[in-house]
Amino acid sequence: MSSNRAILLRYHEIALKGLNRKWFENCLAENARKLIQRELGTGTKIGIHRQRGRILLEAPWTPATQKALNRLFGANSYSPMRKVPTDRSEISKAALEEFSAFVKTSGLPKNFRVLSRRSDKVFSETSMEIDAWIGTQIQEAFPSVSVELKKPEMILGVEVHFKETFIWTEKSKGLGGLPVGTNGHVLTLLSGGLDSPIAALHLIKRGASSSFIHFYGTPFVGPEILEKIEELTLKLNHYQPDPMPLYIVPFGKIQEQIALASHPRTRTILYRRMMIRVACRFANKIGAKALVTGESLGQVASQTLENLSTINACATLPILRPLIGLDKDEIVLAAEKWGTFETSVKAAPDCCTLFADRHPATRSTPGSAEKEEAGFSINTLVDQALESTFQFSSKAQL
Repeated sequence: MSSNRAILLRYHEIALKGLNRKWFENCLAENARKLIQRELGTGTKIGIHRQRGRILLEAPWTPATQKALNRLFGANSYSPMRKVPTDRSEISKAALEEFSAFVKTSGLPKNFRVLSRRSDKVFSETSMEIDAWIGTQIQEAFPSVSVELKKPEMILGVEVHFKETFIWTEKSKGLGGLPVGTNGHVLTLLSGGLDSPIAALHLIKRGASSSFIHFYGTPFVGPEILEKIEELTLKLNHYQPDPMPLYIVPFGKIQEQIALASHPRTRTILYRRMMIRVACRFANKIGAKALVTGESLGQVASQTLENLSTINACATLPILRPLIGLDKDEIVLAAEKWGTFETSVKAAPDCCTLFADRHPATRSTPGSAEKEEAGFSINTLVDQALESTFQFSSKAQL
């Protein structure tokens, strides 16, 4: 890549991190490097430089690079740009050349504006003055193009720093959020429906890396659900610079034992409590600090406030429910946005409905659940689940 070309990463929330800002910047830059190398190959050399509120990546600008940056949490926007010395004549020459290059590839815009920003005030001219003389120069070269400040068809950006100035004509919106890995590690209970993948992405966007655990209803459901879960894990791992593993808990026989010792209306709550116990134990084993579920208040019988409280009562770790206030339509829109919808709606039976009653209880209490659980050995079933848990194929980690 030419030494005067680079990719400019901009961020917003990281700028508010005070003394920790440098650490967040380094995490963002390293995540960008990993995602780009996943697309272009691990041997691709990528230079990283920090520049007062900006990160510069010296990397090839290709469709694959854009694909990688479109999955980068923590960046507000990014641009391929040209670096020139902070000198009036150099900036003027480069700005006209970059505008001309834009015209060759994208056609002549009807209107444009120059959007300049001075990070260092050592440059004598103000941002408005820079806008004016560069804009005048472009209009002289392209007389048919007018200036439009409010809704321009094209923007030429100029960012003036002490030694270097950055010039860009393309600006892509980033995903925002925080860099993955800056907010600890969580374990997502991945069911295969619409909700849990979106719940995982909400936490990943807030900087938490996520491993995944699925409770598999074998031998009462077939392997189709595992193919679906693996596909969802692959999609979610596209957003994680370090892809995280998927763990499978064979759960059908455990559900059968719970069903034989409990009332049909309360079985689903007892299943969920057992899943939470197993997941908490397993999370401790892999260093995850919280569980993530896709529950939404009142969406199904097990998700009433009373039943969620009963489920919470057996947890030894926080249970994070980022979708708790969303309705189904909002979750569907999110699944379509993030690319998980088509996989989530594939027909594949899971463990959620095994031995379940058509009219489940909606107002359980921890005390009533504990009375039912006296009919079987909780510790034995938890140990049985953990002993049979295995990590799924590495394909889901690519």
